[in-house]
Formats: sequence, C-alpha cells, structure tokens
Amino acid sequence: MTGRSGARWLAALAVAGTLLGAAPAAAAQSAGAEQRAAALARPAVVVVEVRWHGWVRDPRTDELFGGAEGYRVTSSCTGFAVHADGHLVTAGHCVDSGPEGAGEILFGLAADELVAVGRAADRDRAVAELAEHAVVEGAEDGSPVRREVLVHRGVAYDGETLDDTLPAEVVDVAPVSEGDVAVLAVARGRLSALALAADADLPVGTEVLAVGYPGSANRISDPTLEPSVKDGLVSNRRTVDGVPFYEVSAAATGGMSGGPVVDHDGRVVGLVSHGPADESQAFNFVAAGSSIVEVLDRNGVPHGLGPIDRNFRAGLERYFDGRPAEATVYFDAVIEASPTHLQAAELRRQVPEAGPVAARGGVDPLVGWAVGAGGVAVAAALAAGTLLLVRLSSPPPAR
Repeated sequence: MTGRSGARWLAALAVAGTLLGAAPAAAAQSAGAEQRAAALARPAVVVVEVRWHGWVRDPRTDELFGGAEGYRVTSSCTGFAVHADGHLVTAGHCVDSGPEGAGEILFGLAADELVAVGRAADRDRAVAELAEHAVVEGAEDGSPVRREVLVHRGVAYDGETLDDTLPAEVVDVAPVSEGDVAVLAVARGRLSALALAADADLPVGTEVLAVGYPGSANRISDPTLEPSVKDGLVSNRRTVDGVPFYEVSAAATGGMSGGPVVDHDGRVVGLVSHGPADESQAFNFVAAGSSIVEVLDRNGVPHGLGPIDRNFRAGLERYFDGRPAEATVYFDAVIEASPTHLQAAELRRQVPEAGPVAARGGVDPLVGWAVGAGGVAVAAALAAGTLLLVRLSSPPPAR
C-alpha cells in the first residue's frame, strides 16, 4: 500500500466542522461516537515520508537495474505516536529495506524497464520473476538500500499551522510476514499519543475507524497534514502463517498504510497493513494491536497516554457533551504544556469566552502545572521552545 509522493507536505490543517459540532441527537449516537474517536486520534497521527536510493541486481546474470545513478523514489505512509517521548509506530512494509518493503517498489521500477524495452510483456509477471530471483541493494554489492525517513506533523504557532518535519530513526521492523509493524523514534518530546488496546479481541461487526493520509487524495488536491477518516466494520479475524490480522471494510487506500485503526473509544486496535491483490471493494487487512505491543515490548519502548493526552480527552468529553466552558479548562492546560498542540488550539478558538468555570481540580497536575502562579514565566519558556521546534532543521534522532 506504499505510494509515491514527491510533493512537499504543506501545513494547511483545519479541523473539520463536523468534528466541532454539538453533540448529536440520540438517533445519531453512532455518528457522534465516530466524531469523538476521530477527534481523539487526529493529534497523534503523522505522515511518514521515506526516501529510497538503490539498485536491483539479478545474481543469476549479475545484471544491474537502475543505471549509474540507481533508483531514487519517495514513498509515503502514515504513522502515529504511542508515547510522548518521541516513539511512533507505522506499518513494517513502509520502512522495510528488504524484499517485502523497498523490494516491492524497486522491483516494480525494474519491471517497468523490462517492459519498456520489450524484454517482458507482462509487468506483474516480471515483478514476480524479479522478486523470486533478484535482490535490492545499495551502492556496494550486498549493501542495504539507502533509506531516509522523515516524519511530518502539523503544529500550531503564532496563529498559523506549520509542518514540523523531523528525521526519524528506525528502531525495529517486523515485515508483513511477521506482523507488519515498525517502530520509529524522533527527537521531539511532548507528543500526543494514542492508547493501545493490545488485548482487544474484536468480534465480527465491530465498528472501527481507519485514520491516515491517502496518497490518491494528494494527487487531485493540495497536500495537507489533516488525515482522512474512513469508517468500516470488522469483517473477519484471520491469521497469515500464524500472524493475527483483522479483515475490515474501511476503505483505506495507498498512503494510509501504518495509520491507526481505532475503536469508538479512540483506542488503537490495529494498524492499516495491506489489501489483497485484485480486490476492488473496500477490503483491507489490519495488523492486530497485539502485534504492535509485541514489537514495542521486545525493544523496551514505552507506550501509553500522558498527562497532555488525558487532559485533551477530558476536554473533548466535555465539549461533545455540550459543556464548552468546562472544556476550555482542559484545552488551556493542554496548550500551556504543549503550545503547538494544533487540535487543542483550534478547538479552543471555537469556544467563546463563557465566564467563570469549574475549579481546575480535575486537570492533570503534570500538565496543569503551568496554569496559575508562575504560569507566565513557564509559558514564555515554552514559547521559546516552540520557536526552536519550528525552526529546528535536523535534530539528531533519539532512542
């Protein structure tokens, strides 16, 4: 499901009006639950851009495809943060340098060459032949394909939306055959994260949302850092060589690989993995949440909600319950602790000043510490950090 994207990601994010509407009537409770779940998921979702440089070599003949310069291609996927410390998750095939990742892209380019010069009549057959016999490699025989991973996320700064672009380190990759999960790390703290429902055993018919960035949409419209949300149902539970996957009807497309699939509580039950070949209907496989947790745990990577996430959730609950004045307390706490939090800033602007509100006792103390005495100095320091965040070009990746 990996798609090419040569466009620079422009920050033009605006929270959809449907997310900011009043709580739906009883007849539309399901739609209201979807709105809440989508609103919870959006702050943690990012674009994962991967730049590949490599060649295809057939060991049988030592023929090299890609010429003197090699193939240079950019692919785009989706990812999401699992912890405030800078750890994210995406689909394994999005960053896999082997045959189940970069190999699929480069084999396709080599097959195009063969078809163009008349050495192959059927592209799919040529790709299959190369996948069986050829290898992908870097500038030296046997060296890995060169891979550069960048993460793009929308941030709020001085009333504008900016693209915070960060180099990412690949911590671990489980290819499609082993669960299709990859863990990334970026040098940025205070990230919004999603909760993982690792032990969820979703019955057929469970309503879910797939969140991500469809590459096809960016080919016909201006690129954006606002993810798309696709609703669907769990159609089946399957295993592929013993690895668990869900089959869902959400219409996830190329570019949405690695995006979170969430239940109506906003918990991640899996990630968009792949679709079966020659299937034109909405039919996709989702890597199970248990596979995500397995890869995180074997690398000692923490995961879970932080104070910022808990306060944002508390604000959303009150907002959708028709208590906007109470919601502002929590949105303000989020913005104090994370001044670039795009969704909290947008929601806060939607709520008019409503006079005195309830006491701040329910605000998570680890986030609300900047509110009240000394808050001005703290906010100023955070603002300075925000300026660095926006202008920082290439911070070293962190584990």
